[in-house]
Amino acid sequence: MGQSQFILKNIIKFLLFATALTPLIIAWSTIFPYIFGKVVFFRSVIEIALILFLIYLLFNWKLKIKNWKLLVRNPLFIFVVLFILSLIISAIFAVNPYRAFWGTIDRGEGLFGMFHYFALLVMGLFIFEKKDWFNFFKIHLAVGLILIFYAFLQHPFKIYNFPFALKFIDPRPGSFIGNPSFLAVHLFFLMMFAVVVFSEKTRHTDEKRINADKAIRINPLKSAFAVVRKIFWRCFSLLIIMLSMITIFLTGTRGAILGLGTGLIILLFYFSLKRKGWLRKLSVCFLIFIIGFGWVFWATRHQPVWQKIPGFDRLAKTAAFDANDNSTQTRIITWRLSWNAFKEKPWFGWGPDNYLVAYEKHYEPGYAIYGETWLDRAHNKIFDVLVMQGLFGLLSYLGIFASAFYLLFKKRIAGKHFIMAGLVAYFVQNLVLFDQLNSDIAFFVILGYLISTELRAESVNYAAKPLITNNFYKLSSLTIVIVAISFLGYSVYAFNYVPFVQAKAFRESPVLGNVFFMEEKLKEAMYPYNFAQYNIRSFGIDAFYLDQFFYNPNLMEKSQLKVISDLLIEGMDEIVKREPFDVRTLIREVEMLNGVTKNYPFKDEKETAPLFKKAEALMREAVKRAPNRQEVYYHLAFNLAGQKRYDEAIETARYAVSLNPKVVRARYHLFLMLALAGRNEEALKELAVVEELRPNYDGLMVGDINTAMLFYYNLGMTDKVTEFLIKSLDGRTLHKFRRRYYEQALGYFASQEDAKHFFLMADYLAKFDDLKDNMEVLIDLAKNGNWSIIHNLRKI
Repeated sequence: MGQSQFILKNIIKFLLFATALTPLIIAWSTIFPYIFGKVVFFRSVIEIALILFLIYLLFNWKLKIKNWKLLVRNPLFIFVVLFILSLIISAIFAVNPYRAFWGTIDRGEGLFGMFHYFALLVMGLFIFEKKDWFNFFKIHLAVGLILIFYAFLQHPFKIYNFPFALKFIDPRPGSFIGNPSFLAVHLFFLMMFAVVVFSEKTRHTDEKRINADKAIRINPLKSAFAVVRKIFWRCFSLLIIMLSMITIFLTGTRGAILGLGTGLIILLFYFSLKRKGWLRKLSVCFLIFIIGFGWVFWATRHQPVWQKIPGFDRLAKTAAFDANDNSTQTRIITWRLSWNAFKEKPWFGWGPDNYLVAYEKHYEPGYAIYGETWLDRAHNKIFDVLVMQGLFGLLSYLGIFASAFYLLFKKRIAGKHFIMAGLVAYFVQNLVLFDQLNSDIAFFVILGYLISTELRAESVNYAAKPLITNNFYKLSSLTIVIVAISFLGYSVYAFNYVPFVQAKAFRESPVLGNVFFMEEKLKEAMYPYNFAQYNIRSFGIDAFYLDQFFYNPNLMEKSQLKVISDLLIEGMDEIVKREPFDVRTLIREVEMLNGVTKNYPFKDEKETAPLFKKAEALMREAVKRAPNRQEVYYHLAFNLAGQKRYDEAIETARYAVSLNPKVVRARYHLFLMLALAGRNEEALKELAVVEELRPNYDGLMVGDINTAMLFYYNLGMTDKVTEFLIKSLDGRTLHKFRRRYYEQALGYFASQEDAKHFFLMADYLAKFDDLKDNMEVLIDLAKNGNWSIIHNLRKI
């Protein structure tokens, strides 16, 4: 190998090593700060590495191919290729092929994204030597220590004034990954990497023990340093394993904890059967302890003590047969829904990143009892693959694990039993979760390492020979490589740099005092159209414009800002026309149109009529795509009521109720349509059903409760209004209302001389600085029974 090829190969290695830094990347200046920067960084690095890799192959015609024949016979590599092939076929036949190819930014997958993970694996196999894999894992471990350190700062220490410390909203730590569950998954791979480093260094030391004395005599300082380095990495690996286990419990991720327990049980069970001596006895003792502890925990899971222990607190709340456990029940419904979606397209599925389309069509109305969540993943990897890639995809995915276990059993691989346990833990936790950028990277890295170990074990040295000898094929190959390099170069710019700049511009755009700046930034953020616009526009509008702008009458009444609303609506309209498969985009545009019709100072109804008609058409399309989802009927009914077509609005709301009469928000929207139509007696009956279903108003939004309370207030039903307020203060509901309602309730309870509830209202109002002194006086008067004085004060 010439000097230039040597340098080029080392640059490629450096870029592959750099992918280990991906979990640390945060781009605060963009939407999805924990994800967008990671996706752009990883894909850019891989694409640059691919360009150099193709150049390396192009000019290294006499490449020494030692392992190619072994690679194509490697069962694990074959199943990985079959899995990628499954993705390609499923993308071709997808309901939405465009999204199947590009995926979404927040998941980092799609066919385009999966090609990057596969490219990482292939380049690792061709570029990495044995020592490079261990150096790669060491970088991962160093990054992992940083992740764990900042996770500890978040919880339990809650230290936010440390450099780069993260103020994470969730009390469970997510570190730089930004999600506790995703962090826990990443820790499984860190433990596998740590086991490889620890085990290999131990074996490496044993292999060189014969030559140790000779090495010391030749260069004692260098030998001493080598020994210290080996000891360091062994200790560091053990530290990462222990800290990873602790951090998994701190994240409180139930699936990860169950996966960890399953992996440990399988590992101990294996050692109990296959090992001898002290290791066997110790494994049996630990196995008995874990099984016994698990039984005690499950039998006493309702005891308060478990709520004080991180990890076990959430695990104790798991109740697969408890209708009140929202998280568990929604997963069960989702899996049943996924099975029905699979049966419709069993062979190649709905397409990568097309789960949402299947979810909309097969949505079960009972889901709304537990919330109005939209899912683009099944929260179960098996069902994810089954729905999106069909039976072919699932068999190839399971084949990856089967062939990995086969290699681990068959070959002499450092720490193979612990790697098997780690893969089992990862598989088990993925039964209640899904993959994303960080886990995909780590998964393909460990697969690449396992494939490489078999190639090293059975490697055959072939004589150096030209890669391609025929001139025609040589020219054809040169052309293909040049085209591929050109595409990759364009991809780095068009599919990474441009979306990043657009996401940054959208986040910078909401400067409401400068219309020209807003318009320019939004145009920069929204054009040219690319695959990322689906995320940029949707999330950007939800985060920065929907409530803050479209539903802000003080801003919408300013005619100079109409250019901003028009631009945003046009942008969302473009997404709807290009990809009408996501019902959320239809609803989002309708909400934007509603904000305009409600808050913009139109001269008469003739100007709003086209907007109402456009919104109605959008919602009728949404009904076609998600016929069993109550939420689309809520929006359609609201639209019809806005057009004063009250009978149609009421019938639409009744149909939403008929889908599942136990859904409280469906009942609420029927009440709302009846109230808007002036049918108050019927509205009161429906509101009574709402309160019967959810006495404490859980399942309703704050705006829903405010509307219900205002309805009672307008009818003069003060007792019902005060009932809302009492529940908000005694802990039965977490909703809080406008201060004036509590002040009016205070007067009401004073008139009734109801000391108990009078004190409740006065104590709450005393929290306001401007009312504190007055409330203390009133409380003192009420305690002494001076109600007449309080009545006189009310008259002043």
